[in-house]
Amino acid sequence: MATKELSPREKEIVELCIHGLTNEAIAHKLGLSVGTVNTYWLRIKMKVGGTGRTDTVVRVIKERAEVALRAANVERKGLTDLVAEHERMVLEHRAALALLHLAMDQIKSAVWATDMDLVIHILANGEFPSAHFGVVWEVGKTVYDIFKTTDPADPAVAAHLAAIGGKESEVRLAGEFSNMFLRVIPLRDENEEVMGCISILNRVDK
Repeated sequence: MATKELSPREKEIVELCIHGLTNEAIAHKLGLSVGTVNTYWLRIKMKVGGTGRTDTVVRVIKERAEVALRAANVERKGLTDLVAEHERMVLEHRAALALLHLAMDQIKSAVWATDMDLVIHILANGEFPSAHFGVVWEVGKTVYDIFKTTDPADPAVAAHLAAIGGKESEVRLAGEFSNMFLRVIPLRDENEEVMGCISILNRVDK
């Protein structure tokens, strides 16, 4: 199960989110920077899945509910339905609470996280439309799809390849993206091994 892969710190951050804490409140409680908390969230999402913090938390809660129901091994269908309904109500309540806090964390840049094959697993299009330069930006697409090239020398592709090699890059893009500034940093696990990369795309003045 995905949640078994979470580290103690990652589980702690998820639990604090479930109890209604914003990223800022989590950072304050744990003595971390908000940036560090955001990095933990990216790791959590890579392990658990989900398109955003809310969806990730919902998956964790749902998995807990399923495990609890299986462990109980309730034979009477009526009681099982009652427990399932209770879990569903708790899930919806917590998901709504997490969604409220997620709305407070909205961003204006486009941000995504990829795995080592440069497949996008997390995407937040703050100010960008879902279809950009003729390409639908969505989870499951690759960096090559987004920038419409497989050329390793292309600045955007090269920046991502450098990141999965462990090097942070910043580059002013050209062509269709000539008014864009791209920053790509390695995404590391708790053992400091690179597991993908984080990309931030901002508009800049021409």
